[in-house]
Amino acid sequence: MLPPVVAPLSQSYFQTFPRFNLMLVPLSEQHFLLHLPDLYHELAHPLLISRYDLRIQPFKDSLIEVIDLVTTYIEEELQRERRGGGPEVLSFYLQQWLRYWIVNWATEFFCDLFGVYILGPAYAWSHFHLSAARGEDPFKVPTMDGGSTTHPADDARMVTMLHGLTLSGFATEAAEIERRWNQLIWAARSSADADYRRCFPKHILESVAERALIGIRGMNCRVAQPSTTSTVHDILNVAWTEFWRDPVGYVDWEKGAVETLRRDCT
Repeated sequence: MLPPVVAPLSQSYFQTFPRFNLMLVPLSEQHFLLHLPDLYHELAHPLLISRYDLRIQPFKDSLIEVIDLVTTYIEEELQRERRGGGPEVLSFYLQQWLRYWIVNWATEFFCDLFGVYILGPAYAWSHFHLSAARGEDPFKVPTMDGGSTTHPADDARMVTMLHGLTLSGFATEAAEIERRWNQLIWAARSSADADYRRCFPKHILESVAERALIGIRGMNCRVAQPSTTSTVHDILNVAWTEFWRDPVGYVDWEKGAVETLRRDCT
């Protein structure tokens, strides 16, 4: 497949326009390492809309399986609401959540998991940092009070990533990320409510991670493991290790690492 054209013109964050084979990144991002893992998320979007490359079909088939799984789950919840005679608004929420799962959320989960499985812990750390910087409620789901319809709740995304890391052999790293994630949630005084647990039940999120792994392996992509080593993989993962080890000295380390990365890639 043709690699996308990358332009440092984004005025917000990493963006991909798959039909134009175009990726936008912030102007200064080339000088830093901690969020470059998000490139892997963006690279997965074109895979999921490709129509003619049969090598990608296993990934797309896994996505369809997830949509079927979520559809079955929400239809069962709707039937339960109708039998119980609960408030009509709950049925409305369920119908809307199913729509968001089908149109956006399942795709976003799969792009997250592509980053986790191809790169490893660095991608989950990048999501952690972005969520902390935004400062939004990580458990927020779309209701009458708002909530993102384009991306799943940050905590739901993290749950799938942590399960994916565990599946691919990074259980120790997943436990450390989860520990810090829980600290962030505690500091933000956030907590999961009934709507969040119903919209993103843990067994569904774990199934998403499991099916995405099957699809990625079906494409014959290299799945990162603790023994994996390559220039880009090593630098992006070590960057987060260095950041947590020595936050003060990280800036100087990063400058040298960026130069190393440029030199090795050219």
